[in-house]
Amino acid sequence: MPQPQAHSPCLCSRLATVVIAVCLAGSLSACGVAYTIIKSESKLDRLAVPMTKAEVIDQIGRPDRVLRDDGRLLVWEYSLTARKQWLYELILCPASIWVGGCIFYPFTNIAAEHQREYPYHVVLVNDELCAWGAPSAILQRRRACASAGTVALGSGGMLGRPEPVVTGVGPINRDTIHGYRTMAVMPFVDAGAAQGSGSRVAGIMTNLLLDLDINIVERAKLDEVFKEQIVQLKYTDDAEVLKVGKLVGAHAIVVGEVQQWEGTVGEQVSRVSLVFRMIDVESGVVLFYGQGHSSDATADDPEGLARVIAHRILARFGSQTGLLGSGHIGVNWELQELGGARYYLVRELRGGLPADKAGLKVGDRVVACNGALLSSVSSERDAKRLCQVEAGQTLQLDVRRAGQPIEISLTAERRPGL
Repeated sequence: MPQPQAHSPCLCSRLATVVIAVCLAGSLSACGVAYTIIKSESKLDRLAVPMTKAEVIDQIGRPDRVLRDDGRLLVWEYSLTARKQWLYELILCPASIWVGGCIFYPFTNIAAEHQREYPYHVVLVNDELCAWGAPSAILQRRRACASAGTVALGSGGMLGRPEPVVTGVGPINRDTIHGYRTMAVMPFVDAGAAQGSGSRVAGIMTNLLLDLDINIVERAKLDEVFKEQIVQLKYTDDAEVLKVGKLVGAHAIVVGEVQQWEGTVGEQVSRVSLVFRMIDVESGVVLFYGQGHSSDATADDPEGLARVIAHRILARFGSQTGLLGSGHIGVNWELQELGGARYYLVRELRGGLPADKAGLKVGDRVVACNGALLSSVSSERDAKRLCQVEAGQTLQLDVRRAGQPIEISLTAERRPGL
């Protein structure tokens, strides 16, 4: 009599595999849901006035980007999802797990165009919370924050915010800067007992040099060359980094050291000191030498103080090389193009500075500086050169406001740090 075939072990094995697969898919899909919950704009509901900078970080974490830090006004940007996006993510998970949407990144950023991450700004004045929300919604409030508590000093600093002591000298000038338009910023040497401070300052220097239209070699490319040359990323002498600079196609390298990096939380005192050199990779000549130090009893974060010091030093570098005018008018504008014509769109004004006093408004379109049309420029660099102004000089702006032409004349103030 034939015996029945035993299918039970095989069937159990298949069922177990299916159950494991479903559980695994479910757990992986939860990654995308959790991400959208953690990154939800609802976290901003935890903010309230008054609140210090440290309390803001405790409530919503550190920002994704620092948009502005002039020693008094601090603007942070957070990329956050819509409040109900976690629900969309959960609904779409059965489909998204097959393409990895819930595993690697919220699937709703791809499947639902109207549900994605948006920028939100948090504004602090003197390390105290002033405003927060979507950029367009808090634009006027942000301008009020910029004007609040400003007591200008003759040196261009702010009361209660001592200006750092900085120097910046070297042979590089307006005639020779064009030979050094690509630079490599090496990680600075860490201050004692402040691991990572060198990399943070190098990152600050990189962003500021990019603002001056200096081409910067990407960090990944530097890492690759360092590995190939079997050289530590923290340099030991100039000969090694000069060699690396040549290999990555840089005309000059920036090397430096963080000499002091202290933050006393109890007394809220920060002390920072740093030094750096720009060196010609071919000749080894020091093109520019900068150093600065400061102690701020109102700052609880050395990184913010380091950013102010680096900004002041590079203001001298920019003025010396003609990349930056010695004067400033207190405007943040963006070069845009419409119908083949370029213009500056005014994004932000600093209260009490020349542009604001002269009547320039957010949303204005600047089409010419001192009679030179921006429609003729071919790059951001050319536009900056046309509208560059020295301290004490008059800048004539041709503006379009609601389609109407307006002429605005203003006199530039000396840039802080010069």
